Amino acid sequence: MSDTALFDHLPIPTSGGLALARKWRPKDFKTLVGQDHVVTALSHALDQNRLHHAWLFTGTRGVGKTTIARILAKSLNCTGLPDHPISAPTSTPCGQCVACQEIDAGRFVDYVEMDAASNRGIADMLSLLEKAVYGPTSGRYKVFMIDEVHMLTNFAFNAMLKTLEEPPAHMKFILATTDPQKIPVTVLSRCLQFNLKQMPSPLIVSHLQNILKEEAVFAAQNALKVIAKAARGSMRDALSLTDQAIAFASGQITEEAVRQMLGSLDDAYLVRILDAIHHRNGEELLAVSQEMGLMSMSFSIALQDLASILQKIAMAQVIPGSILPEWPEAEAVERLAGQFSKEEVQLYYQIAITSRADLGLAPEEEVGFMMCLLRMLAFQIDDGQPPVGPVVRPHSGSKPPSDQSLVRGAEHMPRVVKSEELLPKHHLDQKQSSTELGELLIEPKDWQVLVKKLRLKGLVEQAALQTALISWVDRGQAIQIKLSSSVPQMATPVVLQKLSEALQAELGKAVHILLEAQSQNLEHTVAKLDAKDQETAQLQIERELDVDPFLEQLKKELGVKVVAGSIRSVLSSNP
Repeated sequence: MSDTALFDHLPIPTSGGLALARKWRPKDFKTLVGQDHVVTALSHALDQNRLHHAWLFTGTRGVGKTTIARILAKSLNCTGLPDHPISAPTSTPCGQCVACQEIDAGRFVDYVEMDAASNRGIADMLSLLEKAVYGPTSGRYKVFMIDEVHMLTNFAFNAMLKTLEEPPAHMKFILATTDPQKIPVTVLSRCLQFNLKQMPSPLIVSHLQNILKEEAVFAAQNALKVIAKAARGSMRDALSLTDQAIAFASGQITEEAVRQMLGSLDDAYLVRILDAIHHRNGEELLAVSQEMGLMSMSFSIALQDLASILQKIAMAQVIPGSILPEWPEAEAVERLAGQFSKEEVQLYYQIAITSRADLGLAPEEEVGFMMCLLRMLAFQIDDGQPPVGPVVRPHSGSKPPSDQSLVRGAEHMPRVVKSEELLPKHHLDQKQSSTELGELLIEPKDWQVLVKKLRLKGLVEQAALQTALISWVDRGQAIQIKLSSSVPQMATPVVLQKLSEALQAELGKAVHILLEAQSQNLEHTVAKLDAKDQETAQLQIERELDVDPFLEQLKKELGVKVVAGSIRSVLSSNP
């Protein structure tokens, strides 16, 4: 018995066994979704018979580059049925003639698809171009489709330039790429370029609903929204995930099953986390983190989803109409937007995205995630004038300040400030304090001296050098310092925390920093005061040398001249 006879009794596979992405690949422009701008341009060109010789389709994976290339090849070669013949290119290929069916089946002799990722050398390109000389065998045009064309070598690109610029009348080129930046300009200038858009989530959901209806598969709408979000604009990825969800959920695609399959976070967990942060409930945060750990959820995706919902909350606070009813979390976003201040949302978003990058440095991902939540819990912005930096608590030997003493100072009259408690005594001997407000009348020079005494390092030092003192108020058990900075982007919460800790160690009490950004240059920053001091010292040295008797004698006897700008102060290394 022959090998072929062994399998004669087996049924021939049908399209029902294909993956959804292949089975439901659009066959014409009417069924293509999400790329209306490309369809319109190509349809008009085909109907008016104004055809270019080369097209370039760019876009991310799974948005329809290869699909459009095949539809375009069918449009160029469709001959129609005997009772309705088609004698010219058309935007509505029949899909039933020999050319259409063979292109769909991938065996049309005059349509050649080449993968430039595996055929990228000059030999491969020359072999392809040799076929361009000969006319089409059975079609109207010979069509070469080169996928991932950016992978070709420079020699291969150079080899195709002349043919791409002036191909034979029967020759058409279709190029596709996910990275057009790597294609030489000489190639780009020879093609009509179409940029394919990413698929919006509502369109993906709608398309999946239509397909699953035809497939007779139940799918919850929220489950499809999760799939659309995970697909990130790729229709092919969405269909592949749907295939996986059908197998995972045994034909009943529910939101819970999809989230479990993807390891993504349920919106209910995100809402619980934000509610716990709002109510300063550490026990609830720990419970949520432990539940997620037991369910083996991805904490990296959890932080990604947390940042996503915080972004929606921030948008809702600024643009109330931005909340879309189809969001599963729409009601929670609207509620949370009213509970948090804008400053808090911005701070929590920053913590979420920076903590995601730090997960790999944590002992375990769950530990890194929990530390992120604790960081959000620790950085609390007051209801009054929101500070940029954190409130640093005093040493264990002193009583921590209450919110009222820090924020609502008018309700608790602060004591009279003793200048020796705040700055080095020899800089404050002549300073006077206000007995009514507890505010020191200190000068920018005093802040300069204090910053120098702190011996800061790195980014904290640089941020402090760019600050200028606005006010200094002692509120009893804590000091409130208001600073301005011309480069506030340097004063991150971490930097301000370290500056507060250094001030606390020097002054012996809690320090609360308020930072005010300045759009124009400040004249009294520590750095500018240092520069003025150096300039003054330089002028003083030059004046002293001008009248130095020894130098005058050298000028007379030896003709010595002092080079302008060459005088420098030499500090002795001896104590």
